[in-house]
Amino acid sequence: MIITVTLNPAIDMWLTVPTLEKGKFVRSEKERLNAGGKGVIIARILQKLNMGPVVASGILAGRTGLTLEDYLSREKVPANFVFLPGFDTRLNIEIVDSTDNSVTQINTTGPSVSEEHVQQLINNILRISHADDLAVLAGHVPMGLSDDAYVQISDALKKKGLRIVVNAGAQFVKPVLESNNDVGIVLDPKGPNGFQINSLDDEVELVKKYLKERPVLSFSWSNTENVIGMNGKIYHARIVNPNIRTLWGANSALTAGLVYGVHEGLAPEETISLAMAMAYYVARDPWALFDNPNPFDEITKLRDSIEVRLI
Repeated sequence: MIITVTLNPAIDMWLTVPTLEKGKFVRSEKERLNAGGKGVIIARILQKLNMGPVVASGILAGRTGLTLEDYLSREKVPANFVFLPGFDTRLNIEIVDSTDNSVTQINTTGPSVSEEHVQQLINNILRISHADDLAVLAGHVPMGLSDDAYVQISDALKKKGLRIVVNAGAQFVKPVLESNNDVGIVLDPKGPNGFQINSLDDEVELVKKYLKERPVLSFSWSNTENVIGMNGKIYHARIVNPNIRTLWGANSALTAGLVYGVHEGLAPEETISLAMAMAYYVARDPWALFDNPNPFDEITKLRDSIEVRLI
């Protein structure tokens, strides 16, 4: 089983407007709401592509938390969350300007989380999990917790035999890289990176430095190329003749594919080809994966656009 862990989920609201002008009244042309937060999106992708069994876990709060859980239920994603009293799960707003398709993002902060809440979450996961399950710790760490929160959670879950992959920004990934040699890492490149990566060669050197016993390691420096370490080997993957519309959700799709391959014991080349094709599919159209009744066939065709070679 794959268990996704999202400490700071969100309801994502997409609003399409005819034009966006500061200080002006505007009525949206189209609205879309769905369950968000990196781990939640990874769980939704895995469930949509029948790459389960998967369970979405994490920390929710208030009426918006109940709404998020309802969205997951509609997509048949099993959920097991800790609920906080007196708060609300955050709301993220993406405004699409129809004149040029530019996107303005407003992400709210979300509730403050305590160590006690994290321990409740760990206990929940230990209760429903089995040795050799895989947990994906994903997304921004909320207020109230230190940047090394994923180290604490990883250490607790590894004692039961769970395999761990962390998918987050540099400030939350760095403590894991420094304290664990066997926790998988997929860097979310959004925001301050914190790593000196100016070229593909820099990325190769970073993967060489940190791969060790990790099941997977990716720093995702480029939108169209990636250096990924798996099973002690390093691979270069690239999209041939890319046609990218947006990067929203692409890193989550990449992580979902890599995690699935690790969980199923697929060969590294097969895992990387699948994960890159999933990320490319979402980058071409962020809603196609959830709107298409059978997206896996199209993802399979996109694997012809992915080159993977051993470095």
